[in-house]
Amino acid sequence: MINHFMKKLSEKSYLKDLARIDLSKSDSDIKVVKDISYINDNSIEHKLDIYYKSNNQLKPILIDIHGGGFIACYKEMDSLFANYLAQRCFVVFTLNYRLAYPSINVFDQIEDISDAVKWIISNAKKHEGNINEMYIAGHSAGGVLAIAESLLCNDKKMRDDFNIDERNYKYNGIILDCGLMHFYVKNIAYWGMRNMIFPKGYKKMDKYQYLIFENNCKLSTLPKTVLLTNEKDNLKNMTYYFKKVLDDNNVDHKLFDNGTDGHMGIIYKPYTDENQQVIDNIQEYFAI
Repeated sequence: MINHFMKKLSEKSYLKDLARIDLSKSDSDIKVVKDISYINDNSIEHKLDIYYKSNNQLKPILIDIHGGGFIACYKEMDSLFANYLAQRCFVVFTLNYRLAYPSINVFDQIEDISDAVKWIISNAKKHEGNINEMYIAGHSAGGVLAIAESLLCNDKKMRDDFNIDERNYKYNGIILDCGLMHFYVKNIAYWGMRNMIFPKGYKKMDKYQYLIFENNCKLSTLPKTVLLTNEKDNLKNMTYYFKKVLDDNNVDHKLFDNGTDGHMGIIYKPYTDENQQVIDNIQEYFAI
């Protein structure tokens, strides 16, 4: 009963948050291609949108994974953020994936992201995307999915355990915005979340072990990683926790702790001077 209530509450919260996004701030010159199926089942949870400034030149790709605690939200939440990154000459792909509970879990979501990227690799050039220059961004819970997607590029055993094909691509960089970078906190809220987003017996599953990042020996293979947080981000401590994990694994990374916009600040307000400076800093760090 409580899990069903939490799912409904999250859905209502998503609709309320979606209404807060000021789409009048979008640049109308950005081309938007909406609701493309990356799996041929016509499910809304297997669709993606593309944002880019069309100039007949190949551009860096940014794959964007929305947050929502693994159980809520859709790609539309990141539409304004995608528009502003497209203004910076990225080809931005925003993804839906199957939401957890009651039947779907995080392992299924990782497979969805992989399937979406497989479609992107095959179709990016049609939308002026350069598959040799790819970045991935994850917001909140999407941060876990972004890291998992990158690790799959470098770990054959992980691919085998997730039943994912061999790959011929890697990422140039990762952006983790206010990431929910671990979900094994010992309190009742996180216990409830784990029960919603993982199958029974998950602690003994190999798939779960890959997501305990501080114990994952392949974490050192991550590309350059950006960590974003701010004074009012309620998951700020998790960003600093993950920074230490990256330090311990000698991953090249940069932390930007800027502003007071809260957990979804750069998603809601990418247009502010403060957040534009953050995007400048990201591009400078990645040398884009």
